[in-house]
Amino acid sequence: MKAKLVYPYSDSLLNYHFADNHPLKQERLRLTYVLSKELGLLDKVREIVPSSATREDIEMFHTPDYVDAVIASHDDSYINARYGIGTADNPSFPEMYDAGARYVGATLDAMKEIIKGASNAFVISGGLHHAQRSEASGFCIFNDIVVSILHLLKKKPCRVLYFDFDAHHADGVQNAFYRSKDVLTISVHQTGKTLFPGTGFVYETGAGEGVGYSVNIPLLPGGGTPELTRVLDEIVVPLFESYRPNLLVTQLGVDGHYLDPLAHLTYTTKGYETVLRRLRILSSSICDIGWLATGGGGYNVANVARLWTLFLSIILDEKVPGKIPQDFVDKCKELNYECPAAIRDQDEVVQMYFTREEVSLDLERTLRRLKELIFPYHGLA
Repeated sequence: MKAKLVYPYSDSLLNYHFADNHPLKQERLRLTYVLSKELGLLDKVREIVPSSATREDIEMFHTPDYVDAVIASHDDSYINARYGIGTADNPSFPEMYDAGARYVGATLDAMKEIIKGASNAFVISGGLHHAQRSEASGFCIFNDIVVSILHLLKKKPCRVLYFDFDAHHADGVQNAFYRSKDVLTISVHQTGKTLFPGTGFVYETGAGEGVGYSVNIPLLPGGGTPELTRVLDEIVVPLFESYRPNLLVTQLGVDGHYLDPLAHLTYTTKGYETVLRRLRILSSSICDIGWLATGGGGYNVANVARLWTLFLSIILDEKVPGKIPQDFVDKCKELNYECPAAIRDQDEVVQMYFTREEVSLDLERTLRRLKELIFPYHGLA
């Protein structure tokens, strides 16, 4: 019998702090933990204190010269543009290396526990999907996802399906496995024509033996729950059932939610719940190793806590009350974050930017082309 879900957390993770005016606020981790605890969900998991990844761990993916550059970042005045450090997105800060190593350690610890027999894991601090082999990018110093998958692949031959619904393209993870068929990457995101990192187009399908194993579904601004659930039904589920991965890895960034300030998608809890519930069913029936879920983007702090707590309840298959505890709402207000009173959105119909017809037609064209490019490699018509 599989062991409990693993949940790595400690306040040491809050040290990953770029600047007070930076959009990545680490209070979102603490508030997620607090709300999950208030709702009794942490009684159902096995909490672990994350360790720090070793340099050897980090260099499974990252180059030694890049790691040296991160180590050299000892204060907020350090700039090394060659490695993406000291930029507006990735300003340097004291003990940046230690903070980054702790983030990698949290996800790597979770992967090791899954290998040993845990049913699954949720690493709310994880999901730093933009970090490149020799470059910090998009608020991401080290790529915890890639390091953890590489660790698994060193331990045993297996197939990994990586699914990412963060508003931003999963470029770092895609690039790491672009020539491999051992990892099938699927990213649904706002089109790179209108949002960082400017990649993730349909024609990016892999190279070498990895052709057909990089899958990208870009959405127009305004894409929302109807588009997300259609991608699930027409792309994710068929590929999941055809590829039959041993392990599911997900990046569950919630900056695609309509309340998030940094992107222009309009997902709601209804769409997220549909995806998470289906992934739970698929992973439990197909993945003999399990499911490693990570956090990712999300810049409306209280909304992140609300959604990631909901996600944990779905992964655990536990019900939670519809109303958020008033103590938690008050705590958010103390920190100057406005918190919705309910776990789920009250208004599930959101329209912004392009019309619903324009968004839907664009996705129709994308899916048609994607099936032509990708499906033949997986025995799908």
